[in-house]
Amino acid sequence: MNRFYTVLIVPEKTSQVRRFVIPSWLFKSTAIGAALIGLVGVVMVLDYWYVMGEVRENRQLQMENRRLRQQVQVFKNKMETIESTMDRVKTFATRLKVITNIEDKNSLLQTLNQEKLPDASTNIGTAVALTPSAPVNPAAPALSSSQPASPMAAGGVLVAANTLTSSEDPEEILLRRDFDLLDTRFTEINTESLYIEQMLQDQYELLADQKSFLAALPTRKPAVGYFTSGFGVRRSPFGGKNKMHEGLDIANRAGTPIRAPADGTVVFADTKSGYGQTVVLDHGYGLETLYGHTRKLLVKKGQKVRRGDIIALLGSTGRSTGPHVHYEVHVHGTPVDPLSYLLEN
Repeated sequence: MNRFYTVLIVPEKTSQVRRFVIPSWLFKSTAIGAALIGLVGVVMVLDYWYVMGEVRENRQLQMENRRLRQQVQVFKNKMETIESTMDRVKTFATRLKVITNIEDKNSLLQTLNQEKLPDASTNIGTAVALTPSAPVNPAAPALSSSQPASPMAAGGVLVAANTLTSSEDPEEILLRRDFDLLDTRFTEINTESLYIEQMLQDQYELLADQKSFLAALPTRKPAVGYFTSGFGVRRSPFGGKNKMHEGLDIANRAGTPIRAPADGTVVFADTKSGYGQTVVLDHGYGLETLYGHTRKLLVKKGQKVRRGDIIALLGSTGRSTGPHVHYEVHVHGTPVDPLSYLLEN
């Protein structure tokens, strides 16, 4: 077994040879040390590249989180605008409900109004306010104002946030809480919009029915002229006895147009005993109007007419003392005073 190793150094230009004697233990120790230093160097280089990769990934995650916080702020602003609009619409719908005296159908509105969604703190711990102080990355793309702020959009961004990293990064936790809060607010607005939609639908149906009812009211004077006889007991021009006069007499020259005072359907257009040529209109809701002593009929049975349509010409047919139209209003078959419906002088 060698106890020493000899190292010879031979210069190129001189003949002097240098000789070194190294103990074997020192040579082996030096070789092992060099190998260990090389191994440590390789490990350090690999670790450096790994750390640099982690740093780059961490920077990308930070940039992504900043971009997501910017989107959260944009969503928050849009949510505030939508909530403000919904409040105004709800106030307007409530006023309409009071004005129209609408009643809830099957207690649906009351049920929807009493429903309360879980508070955000029950889902995500302590509620975190969405503050605009989050740093914004200049290189991150800004969210367009035309991009829809929908639950699906928020959910899509939430998926991206959840897949960023599996580590419990504080900023990622804040992002998750913010998106959970946005999702809850979207659900609340969706429920509120359904409530308002149902309310407005009920009001629309009621107002449509009221519009039809108003169109059926005989509020227009059927012919231009002078009132010569009113509704009530009067002395009959034929015989001089007191007799109930069940309508109004409007006198004018023969041929004056007689117009429908409301929308309706012609149910009679022929000669009627005592009334001469007569038109009867059915306006619905139990309302009927009669026009007697006309000179000429301009409508036929079954024809639909609108308020203001000419239905006949004023005349003096039947038992009449001169050109006029005898105008009656019946409510469920009972004659009533037409003046109670007229809105014209």
